[in-house]
Amino acid sequence: MGIFSFLSRDQEYEDIQPVPAAPVKEEQDSGLPDLCREMPIEIVDPSGRVLNTGLITARSGTELTMGRHPGGLSFKVCEPGSTVFVRGCDNKMTQFFLHATVAESSRILMRLTNLEPAVHENHRDAFRLAVNVPISIYYVNDERCERPEKCNLVDISTGGCCISTEYLHGEGEVLRLKIKLEDYVAMDFVGEVIRVVECGPSEFRCGILFAQLGKEEIDTLTKTLFNIQLGNRREHSRSADGHW
Repeated sequence: MGIFSFLSRDQEYEDIQPVPAAPVKEEQDSGLPDLCREMPIEIVDPSGRVLNTGLITARSGTELTMGRHPGGLSFKVCEPGSTVFVRGCDNKMTQFFLHATVAESSRILMRLTNLEPAVHENHRDAFRLAVNVPISIYYVNDERCERPEKCNLVDISTGGCCISTEYLHGEGEVLRLKIKLEDYVAMDFVGEVIRVVECGPSEFRCGILFAQLGKEEIDTLTKTLFNIQLGNRREHSRSADGHW
C-alpha cells in the first residue's frame, strides 16, 4: 500500500490544453515498456514523492512529453537536468518504473529524456487513476449510512484514494466510502485518513488508506480501473474524430 501525494496549494488553474487525437504507439526501445500517447503517468522524485501527474502527449525513443489531464491543475516546475522517475501501468496493468532526466519543465508540460528502466524501493505498489466523480462518505459509527457527506473522488488505487471535501477531517479518522465509477457496480470501502491538505477556501484534500482488501476485491478494482483507463483514451479519440 502506498502513501498518497496531493496537489500543493501553490498550484493554480490554467486553460485546459487540447488532448492529441488518436492514441499512437511509438517504436519500442529495448527494456522500455509499451508507452502510448494519452497514457496516464506520474512523475516522482528520488524520495518517492509525487511531483506531477498527467498524460503522455508525445513519445520518441528514450524521450517523452507529458501534458496535463483535461481540467487538471498546473504542474510543479522542475529544474532542467534533475533526476526524476516515471511511474505508470501498461495496457495489461503491469506497473513500470523508469529513470529519466528533466529536459524542459513548465506549468503546462514536462519533457523528459534518457528514459531507462529503474528499480526504486520507495515506489507505490498500486497504480493510481485520476478521476473526478461525486461520492458519499460516512462516519464509521453511522452503521446504516443514514448521514452521507457529499464530496469528490480525486484519484483511486487498490491501496486507497484521495477525496476533495469542504469538511475538515482529522488524521487517523476512520470513514466508510461508497464509490461508483461510471457504469460499474458501486463499491464500499472502509479507510483511514492519513493526510489532510488545505487547498483553498472550504476545500480540503484527504488521503485515505483502505483497510486491507481481499484478493478478489483487488482483482475487481484493478480490472475496473484498467477498463476505465482504456475507455478514457477511446473517448478522447472519438470526440476528436467525431465518430466511433
